[in-house]
Amino acid sequence: MVVNLFSKALETPQTLPEPVVQANKLWVQNLEKMMLFQMSALKSYLDIGFNQMKAAAEINDAKSLQDFYQRQAEIAQTVQHKMMNDAKSMTDMASRFKGEMDGLTKAAFDDVLLKAA
Repeated sequence: MVVNLFSKALETPQTLPEPVVQANKLWVQNLEKMMLFQMSALKSYLDIGFNQMKAAAEINDAKSLQDFYQRQAEIAQTVQHKMMNDAKSMTDMASRFKGEMDGLTKAAFDDVLLKAA
C-alpha cells in the first residue's frame, strides 16, 4: 500500500516551489559550514588537551612541575579566549543563516501575494 502511494506520487511529476529548493540548499550549505567549523574547533581543543598531557608526562622533577603549573594559567586563558571566539563565530553563522532565510521567506510571501493579486 505504501509502495503504491509513492508510485502514484511519482507518476505525476511535480516541482517544488523555488523558495523551498533555495531554502533546502541554504540549509545544507549552512549545516556544512557549521559542521566544518565545529570539527576544526574540536581538533584545536583536542590538540590543546593532548599537548597538556604530553607536557604533564614530561614532568620529572620539582622545577619541571613548577614550570608546568605556571603555564596552566596561560593555557586556561588561551582556551577561554578560544571558546569565546568560537561561540561568537557560531552566533555570527547562525545570524547570517537566519537573515538569509528571512530574505527567502519574504521573497516567497511577496511572490505569493503578487500572484494572488
